[in-house]
Amino acid sequence: MNQWLKNGYLLFLGLITVACEDATIDYASDIVGVYIVETATIDGGYTDYSDLPIEEAWIIDITSASLLSYENDVNLCDSTFEIDARVIDSITDTAIIFTDDTRLYYVVEDGQLLLLNNDDIITLVDYDLVFPPLSWTDPALLTNDLYEPDSSLSLSTRLSAAGVIQTHYSAVCDDEDYFIFEALDSTKYIIEASAVGNTDIDLTLSLYSFSGDLVDYNDDQTTSNVDPKLEWICPGTGDYYFVVKKYWDYLDPGNSLDDEKGSYTVSVDVTKNLIKPATPEVVKMPRPQRSTPILHRFFD
Repeated sequence: MNQWLKNGYLLFLGLITVACEDATIDYASDIVGVYIVETATIDGGYTDYSDLPIEEAWIIDITSASLLSYENDVNLCDSTFEIDARVIDSITDTAIIFTDDTRLYYVVEDGQLLLLNNDDIITLVDYDLVFPPLSWTDPALLTNDLYEPDSSLSLSTRLSAAGVIQTHYSAVCDDEDYFIFEALDSTKYIIEASAVGNTDIDLTLSLYSFSGDLVDYNDDQTTSNVDPKLEWICPGTGDYYFVVKKYWDYLDPGNSLDDEKGSYTVSVDVTKNLIKPATPEVVKMPRPQRSTPILHRFFD
């Protein structure tokens, strides 16, 4: 009889222990960490963040007590960034519950963390690089090309005047790319800069003498081609410079809110045998506008 009582008592203790363990499961340990958003579907719009430069990243830091959401300042030319802080009340096996009684549901699968808010969903992966990203606090480190620095006459990239094509990147925050080439007296040169692929940046060309005097300028070739092009006869043998800059940078310097960015090709040649097909007439696009940071639309 005593053995039966002993066995029953041990069974009772075991059930109590299991119940206590279930009540204190640390679900937070499954999701605590620093993440970078890979994709987001918010208000019916889809964004693939993995295709964007780090200055446009969305980073989320989850602890057992808070969810901190970070994005670079809407004006990338500033050296600040935005933070949205939410205080966590508890974490269950399916949801993060905040102190204001709102909640986000979550799923962990295939090494990714999915956060869900009604029909909105963001996919997060581990982030293990420097935080904040260096370009968030130093605009000079914004995404650019391997030719940088090339933002002055003394740092110009030398081009062959034989039609060699280089591909460059025009970054936000008034990026100027300077080039230098050798020209011969009385020779006609054609200087071109063309936006690559689906890039819709509106470029300009400014040609300078070796002493820095402005020689010529072009914004749009025609009403049907907004890429700049200069046809110029050299007045004397020597080195000449030209600058590729975006049209809107002249009108509103120091502000990335209406800035464009993208790749373009550039070349200098004495002849152009390639005849480009005619393109339909286009109207110069208004300056682009950057929308409200997406983090506010997801959490609100």
